[in-house]
Amino acid sequence: MKNYFILKNLCRKIYLVGAGDFWFEEGEISKGKSLRYQFLCFVLFSIYIFMTVLEIIGVFFGDMPKDERSDCTTFAVSHTIVLGKMFSVILNRKRVKELNRKLVEICANHEDEHRVAENYRIMKINIWAFAVSVYGSFIFFLFEGIRKMMSGSHFITIVTYWPFYEDNSIIAVSFRFFTTLVLAVMMATMICIDSFAMIILIMYKYKFITLRYYFEGLRERFDRNNYTGNEEYATELLHAGFIEGIVMHSNLTRLSKDIDRSVGTVLALQVCLSSGSAVSLLLQLALSKDLTVAAQLKIIMFVIAVFFLLALFLCNAGEITYQASLLSDSIFYCGWDASSMRRDLRRLVLFSCAAAQRPIVMKAFNMLELTYGTFIQVVRGTYSVFALISAQNESLAQ
Repeated sequence: MKNYFILKNLCRKIYLVGAGDFWFEEGEISKGKSLRYQFLCFVLFSIYIFMTVLEIIGVFFGDMPKDERSDCTTFAVSHTIVLGKMFSVILNRKRVKELNRKLVEICANHEDEHRVAENYRIMKINIWAFAVSVYGSFIFFLFEGIRKMMSGSHFITIVTYWPFYEDNSIIAVSFRFFTTLVLAVMMATMICIDSFAMIILIMYKYKFITLRYYFEGLRERFDRNNYTGNEEYATELLHAGFIEGIVMHSNLTRLSKDIDRSVGTVLALQVCLSSGSAVSLLLQLALSKDLTVAAQLKIIMFVIAVFFLLALFLCNAGEITYQASLLSDSIFYCGWDASSMRRDLRRLVLFSCAAAQRPIVMKAFNMLELTYGTFIQVVRGTYSVFALISAQNESLAQ
């Protein structure tokens, strides 16, 4: 039941950052519907939306220096996509709860303690690495804002339409510090939502690994029990175990659609965020000649954070396809050929092997394949667009 506690603890953290209760057991986390909590969530997301709208207005109508306009554009695009990811999960709350229940129940009786512990260790490493990259980027944005304030300008991290660039009143300064605090809280909510999608993929991958070891264990159990005078009992155990494995495989296969409906939008929007924001930031880094070291580092850390999350998403999704492809061999070598019911089992084995050989490819929007190859294509495409625009700007400058 380790997966039960992993998902429950994550849902509790999501609840604490204001995204709502995604746990399938009513009253376990939220302890009943609270009007005060719902009001606080409404206020929190209203602030997120208000800040993002101010950023979008600033892109089109703001009068600010070139570097602040670039930051304003980057944050406007990024925060719009981040809000889209958050709302895509929140609006699918019922589906997410059902997905959590299925992930806990499927293969639960056959999970190995050591493999689950390894699974949990990988989850923690991925989440901590992502959180460090995100808040590392935030620290450099904060440091650059403090540097500007110390050099005679104003403190700034989030660039919005208001306060105006020349406005250094107490209200304006207070609002700039307030938006920095909002950014820090918003990133906590974002990390929890993204971590949830990531953990779903990792857990789903390990379900296929569990099922593969289950079929291999059928052969080992059959060989132990298949001795003179016990052949019928061994065959009955094999037959019953094989049927149970088929049911688990069928449930796992259908679960891919549930994952797509629940968190598929999060994965797809991350592809858009990584490619769009990276192009904008890399161009800012290449075309601006007077960037300070802190400004360069904040851009580099931002690019690393968005591409690191994309790599975690797409590589774990690609690993699902790979692990699922290994099932057909484990099914075929489960021991059916040595049993007295081999003729009856043969047809089941053939159908099961054929089903296992149909690749399970995770998709977003039912068209974008989430694989290792997609990650390479996004990186190459992003660099190609950056190189093309950069070359055109250099030719115009000459």
